[in-house]
Amino acid sequence: MGSNKKNGIAEIGVGMKTSCLLFIIHSALLIFNCFSQQPGWEIIPSGTNTPLNSIFFYDYEVGYACGDSGIVIKSIDSGKTWQTIPTPVTYNFNDLFVFNDSTLCLVGDFGTILFSFDGGVNWYGSSSFLTSEDYLSISYSGTKGVCGGRSQTILYGIYEGTSITWIVYQTGFFGGGFWGAHMLNPQIGFVAGENSIFGPLLGMTTDSGVNWDFTAFYLNNNEGRATGVDFTDIINGYVSARVWDGRGAISKTIDGGSDWVTTFFTNPLWSIDFPISGASQTGYSVGSEGTILKTYNAGNNWQAQQSGTILKLNKVQFLDLDFGFAVGENGIILKTTTGGEPVTDISQETGVVKEFRLEQNFPNPFNPSTNIRFTIADFRFTSLKVFDILGEEVATLVNENLPAGEYEVEFNPVSSIRHKASGVFFYQLIAGNNISSKKMLLIK
Repeated sequence: MGSNKKNGIAEIGVGMKTSCLLFIIHSALLIFNCFSQQPGWEIIPSGTNTPLNSIFFYDYEVGYACGDSGIVIKSIDSGKTWQTIPTPVTYNFNDLFVFNDSTLCLVGDFGTILFSFDGGVNWYGSSSFLTSEDYLSISYSGTKGVCGGRSQTILYGIYEGTSITWIVYQTGFFGGGFWGAHMLNPQIGFVAGENSIFGPLLGMTTDSGVNWDFTAFYLNNNEGRATGVDFTDIINGYVSARVWDGRGAISKTIDGGSDWVTTFFTNPLWSIDFPISGASQTGYSVGSEGTILKTYNAGNNWQAQQSGTILKLNKVQFLDLDFGFAVGENGIILKTTTGGEPVTDISQETGVVKEFRLEQNFPNPFNPSTNIRFTIADFRFTSLKVFDILGEEVATLVNENLPAGEYEVEFNPVSSIRHKASGVFFYQLIAGNNISSKKMLLIK
């Protein structure tokens, strides 16, 4: 790929019908540098010591978390600060789903379901209006959703903008329950937990929760409880688990849940999340003693990350491959913008700090164009590419050796993509061995 530089501005051809502007904001690194490493996860003050059981960010600004004793907190600044939202109950909230910046549904103990479409100013619903079982998990895709509870309770729901209608599929079984729920799309959904004889149990629906098929399995011949579930497509799925001997486990299926292969860990695991359906190789799981695990190869191997805490972590949620949160005991909130990877800062004699960093595009959502900023810490061959939701490359924005510095690239799908369509795209930066990806939304 060639480039022509004029007055500090490099115009880079992309081998397509468009070009992008690459602005070198800072000069190359000086010879002498001082290196320091920043942790990949940051502990964020939540304003509460109450255990937090779940967290859900709707976008890169607005998110909610919930926990014991009816606690609900909200952030409108990417999780930097949190404010408490009053609720009419004091029962434990176990999970939540956020439909947009002001619409959310909470599920909790004693049959509690609360719904708000004004950011928690007003709440609708009550305790025990369907069953008296503890509700443990909730997930939606579009207007169709599912809720799992103790006694192997399953509800399926329809979101109607200012209300949710829930229907009981089953309840009242001896023992067991569903601690994890995941809607892959409006038709296909999963619940995961344990059956009446203390073995992992997976439920699957292909008609929005009206009917379910169940598969009991073992954690490599061990009994235990599935605590979380995520499928990246209809056949590839994962559950986090607590083994009955006190260990943790992650089980993977490549045939829709008929067969499972399990990897064991020292501490029980309570949540699992693969941020991108369909194309993602990257996933995260959290558990007791501050455990955070990450996979780069679809669960074949898992690497432990430094969380900076020994508190139990109950839930993990990522918006893209890098931007995510975890919550747990004592009101702890952890945040990362680097996929949990430590960042090496390079302090120059000039006092300017450099690092490998890919920032969120702006504006986002966008139309017709958006800008992408990134930083590389030393001279590297660098590529910046855009992919569609199926993982197919649609544009190459950068593909050459670059000196250390900060850069900004314009992405204009009008000329970059032959058949422009609104939807989700992913952009990936590679500089040497450093890789980072983020999600962006094109709207019409």
